[in-house]
Amino acid sequence: MLEPITKKYEDASTIKQFEFIFYCDCCGKAIPTTVIKFRSGFRKKFFLTNDEREARAIIYASDHGKAYERANNEVLHELNRCEKCGDMVCDDCTVFSKDIDGRVYCRKCSEKESEK
Repeated sequence: MLEPITKKYEDASTIKQFEFIFYCDCCGKAIPTTVIKFRSGFRKKFFLTNDEREARAIIYASDHGKAYERANNEVLHELNRCEKCGDMVCDDCTVFSKDIDGRVYCRKCSEKESEK
């Protein structure tokens, strides 16, 4: 499975939908992604055979993996990577250097640089 884009994330998926929440590596701000409904293609039944349960589980796992990958790519557009430490940070924690090179730093690395 694909590594999460941030150090901390939450899988809030249920049997009916896939939902992921990623957190800024600097301030911890929650960044939810688009909720995707799970449609197994099976009609609703009260009693499932073992084969039906197994088939649903396989389909769910496959769709969950695809939804996670999509969420990971979606949150990538909401965050910036610090060029010093590599953390993924929200816009509030992003600092653009005033140098000619215009590097992107997180708030923590920017503060360390200004102390020097």
